[in-house]
Amino acid sequence: MQKRFIDKRISRKYEVGSRKKKNINFLLLTSYFLLLLSGCAERSPYKYYNIYTLVEPEIIKNGIKQPPSYDKEFEDDRISIKFTFKEKKIYFRLKNKTDKELKILWDRLSFADTNGALQRVTGFKNIFTDKMDKQPVQEIQAKTEINDLIVPIDNIELMEEWTWYVRPLFNQTDEQSIANMGKIFSISMPIEIAGDVIDYNYKFRIDHVVPQSTWVY
Repeated sequence: MQKRFIDKRISRKYEVGSRKKKNINFLLLTSYFLLLLSGCAERSPYKYYNIYTLVEPEIIKNGIKQPPSYDKEFEDDRISIKFTFKEKKIYFRLKNKTDKELKILWDRLSFADTNGALQRVTGFKNIFTDKMDKQPVQEIQAKTEINDLIVPIDNIELMEEWTWYVRPLFNQTDEQSIANMGKIFSISMPIEIAGDVIDYNYKFRIDHVVPQSTWVY
């Protein structure tokens, strides 16, 4: 039987060529994704960033009053809650620490702006519907938690069918944004546990207003 021999030089040349082709393909693919990302860049209308602190309710640990929370977290023997602020929405995570069912009374929940004006709010379930002002009671079972959001109803406008516009909570677009610093606003969130209603009133302060990058992805 005749043996077939392959020139090693040809084999090495083929391997080098194959690696070069793979490298070129990788560079082309990387360049494509970089172009795709740069194409998604847009100029943000928000030129300033607010830094918030939770100033009330006071947090007492081991008999010592804690400083205002930059993490915007509160905890007692019934609940723990953490707020996260975006320009147009307020997100929160609420945990029921008790052994009983907890209810958020959305129909009594409100947002008070920096001028003290009260506004009704909506949450995730009914936002962008004609039932925003009829938010149902939200139940949280014992030892569980939920994630939701808060948006003042007056900040939501129907532009056309299926198109809604949400106005920012505060001016963050020009130099007048700096006037926000030091102002107080609040969220009233009544909850019910075993027939008892506890009205949690969370007060926040805009501690700092700082410039931010105008380019976002």
